[in-house]
Amino acid sequence: MRRHAFTIIELIFVIFILGVLTATAIAKMGGMADHAKEIQLKAFNGTLNRTSGGGFWSRSMEDDRNGSVAYADYDAEIDQYIDLVPGFTSGPSLVNCNADGSGTFLSYLFSVHYEIHCKDGNRHESPRFRLYKVETGEYLD
Repeated sequence: MRRHAFTIIELIFVIFILGVLTATAIAKMGGMADHAKEIQLKAFNGTLNRTSGGGFWSRSMEDDRNGSVAYADYDAEIDQYIDLVPGFTSGPSLVNCNADGSGTFLSYLFSVHYEIHCKDGNRHESPRFRLYKVETGEYLD
């Protein structure tokens, strides 16, 4: 006798395998979106350190503020210098920059909560920005 079709057991087994593969692929794709956001924030943080921080520090030196960028009038000009990564939950604030570097410059809440912390500048060094992952309490730089 010759078979011309699959048995019900064979069909159930194939559907089960396809379901497992689909679930695995969806889980991987979800993690990729989170990873992409983190990489985007790391790049933005690097841009802040290379360009904007130095620009505001230089201006602070010209304004006789000894390199400190923690002034409200600088906050008003941030959007002229940088394009913010979309999705921030608190606006950029150089006023929050402090000496120990724990002041929150920007906050982002995706599926993970990130903050960009700012260490204020002084006469010898420009301000420094660091990406902070709130859930794990670690800096990502």
